[in-house]
Amino acid sequence: MQAEALTTFLTRLPGESEVDRKESGMIRLATIKEFLEYGAWVNSRLLDAAANLSDDKLDADFPIGMGTLRRTLLHVLAGESVWLKRWHAASEPAWPDESERASISEIRTRFTEVRRGQQAFLSARIDEDLGRCVAYRDSKGSRFETTLGDMLLQVCVHSQHHRAQLSNLLRRCGAEPIKPGLDYIFMRIDLGRTTPASCDPATLQTWFHYGDWANQVLLDAAQALTNADLDRTFEMGVGTLRKTLQHIRSAEHWWLTNWMHGPVEGFPALPTDQPIGTLRLAFRETISARDAFLQSRRAADLATPVEGRPRPGVVRSIDLGGAMLQLCGHGVHHRAQAVNMLRNLTGRSIELDYMMHVRTPAE
Repeated sequence: MQAEALTTFLTRLPGESEVDRKESGMIRLATIKEFLEYGAWVNSRLLDAAANLSDDKLDADFPIGMGTLRRTLLHVLAGESVWLKRWHAASEPAWPDESERASISEIRTRFTEVRRGQQAFLSARIDEDLGRCVAYRDSKGSRFETTLGDMLLQVCVHSQHHRAQLSNLLRRCGAEPIKPGLDYIFMRIDLGRTTPASCDPATLQTWFHYGDWANQVLLDAAQALTNADLDRTFEMGVGTLRKTLQHIRSAEHWWLTNWMHGPVEGFPALPTDQPIGTLRLAFRETISARDAFLQSRRAADLATPVEGRPRPGVVRSIDLGGAMLQLCGHGVHHRAQAVNMLRNLTGRSIELDYMMHVRTPAE
């Protein structure tokens, strides 16, 4: 399949009507605010890890992300800055120069300024504002229309995607490991937060449906590869494309089982030679069970405590809404790794931005 087709394939899932997609496309402020708070925490941890690296390491070339650690940090910053201006419906802002040799201190200051702008913007909005259509031009000059809510979720997904690359780049540059990790659940532990996450079912469902689309795009790309390609080893994630796709599905199934039936002892082992067609069917089964579960839940149910036991002696206690948000971010993280593996295997780039899933050309 050509790269152009991959970016537009399956704008909705098989069997899903356009009405279904619109109804599930409602986005609310609570979940957006929660994930942006998490994003600011991760950005700070990444900058802390990069602060002690030399310029040579910050600018060392690697076949991942934007090519270097500094460029990838600047790309995340540029995305958050440009989309903040688009939220305001400002005239199309120029994309910032990602080749500048800004210091980590300077980059941190700019992230802080953008974060303040995000907070000020969102504090002045109500949920109903997020259904407003906004026209904008992308970095190539093409004009599109989408809702403000979709523009907010785009920032969450875009930054999370590139933070997965930053984590890998830091390791390759020899930075100290960030412990215990950068998942949403680790932010909750680090900040000592015990109150339930501020989440809503509609936004979580919208994010899950985006993830379903993105997973299918990746599965379609993987379907054409040989077993040797699927099992080629990479220095990222769980090591191979096949295992990465399996890990995404296993995490979704494992969390869903915890939500529905109580804690499961241990994260499941990944099969070694599962065909992509079989994995696709496993994804569909999980999607069906997850959607049925979500449809039976109200906003108040998201505060329900849940527990996971990923390995012996480790217990993760969190509210249902927080666990769902953890899973949304986890999927974006590992899809970013899969995209990079596919780029190395095929020479093609696959775009999985949330905007590719929802935007329409403006008249």
